[in-house]
Amino acid sequence: MSERDPMLRRLEWTSIAACVVMALASWIVAGGAIAWPLGVMAGGALVAISYRGIKGGIDAVVGVVDRGPGGTAGPKVSRISVAIGLVKFFTRYAILAAAAYVILARLRLPPVAVFVGASSLVVAVMFEAVLSFRSNPSRNVD
Repeated sequence: MSERDPMLRRLEWTSIAACVVMALASWIVAGGAIAWPLGVMAGGALVAISYRGIKGGIDAVVGVVDRGPGGTAGPKVSRISVAIGLVKFFTRYAILAAAAYVILARLRLPPVAVFVGASSLVVAVMFEAVLSFRSNPSRNVD
């Protein structure tokens, strides 16, 4: 499925790059200890699961809204596909909770490293905001 918004696709790739860079930096700072970069990558995986869940839920809701009253406008979306989308949305959060439990309680990865990895999406958003401001500063100042 192709992405309707190229900025979202760019944001996803920037988030992945930020997570990898932070994992490499944590490996250097930790003196070669493997737990820290694994924790950062695990946090990045958690935020990826969360992001995909939110995106899938919004896509399911937008599929209903696009139909409009009477079901004539926009692409045809069946009630079953909308229900499946919503089940996926809530199932991802159950998977997210189980993954967080395994990462923190069973694998005992450093919680700070997991938090750093989970912040990779925030870093990507900040990076994209700075790029947007620098590419067109006159539009952003009133």
